[in-house]
Amino acid sequence: MAFFNHYLLIFILFVLSVESADPSAQLCNDNSNSTTPQITKNIDSILPKLVQATSQFGYSATSFGHGEAQVFGLAQCRGDVSTQDCSSCIQEAAKEIRSFCPNKVDARIWYEYCFLRYNTQNFIGELDTGFGVFYYNVENVTDPKTFNKGLGSLMYQINTVAAVSGSKGLGKGETKLSPFLTLYALVQCTRDLPELSCRQCLAIAVGNFPTYCENKKGCRVIYSSCYVRYELYPFFFPLDDKQTPLESSSMTNYRSVVTKP
Repeated sequence: MAFFNHYLLIFILFVLSVESADPSAQLCNDNSNSTTPQITKNIDSILPKLVQATSQFGYSATSFGHGEAQVFGLAQCRGDVSTQDCSSCIQEAAKEIRSFCPNKVDARIWYEYCFLRYNTQNFIGELDTGFGVFYYNVENVTDPKTFNKGLGSLMYQINTVAAVSGSKGLGKGETKLSPFLTLYALVQCTRDLPELSCRQCLAIAVGNFPTYCENKKGCRVIYSSCYVRYELYPFFFPLDDKQTPLESSSMTNYRSVVTKP
């Protein structure tokens, strides 16, 4: 019996590990140009540079090559994750993005802990909410009035923090909705954005809550320039001794909607 329980635990951990390694979203832009041999070479050159710098600093935006074959790239990890988790995530992203999008010049991939994109068009510093992915919990909250009041206040607080210089685009926090219920939220802009553009991106994301996430127990909004998430369980770091993130198991209650320009 002990052996069976041990085997079952290993199996469950393996499943969770596999699920957590899956991308949250991917975009291989069919409307972008096809790669040329020189562009492909430049993509293959810029990815290791992004991986190396992002693993060390949590963020990198750079370019490689010249003229029409020049490639611009950006990579960023979620600001609360460890250096080890960041490095593992961005390495996986760099490998998966080439497999997923081998022939187009505009490619993007999102994981829960990191984001990576490249393009022959210079997007660095530009606000981009054209492509979006919305994950929403199928279950509704039991007290919408109290929930939405707490959510609005918390989002205002952490959005303000994220847009301030020195925050690295990250804002996170929690608020008690009742003695037994806590709301957790995290937002992050890509670090190439100026303060105004970060504020605009987060405002657009939160502005979509009534359309896709109204009264829902959890929601994620994924854009190329920012990320917003709230849950009724802890999901960001650091966690205290009594908290355990519920990443994989919670997603069984979620549905997704993709929006395109």
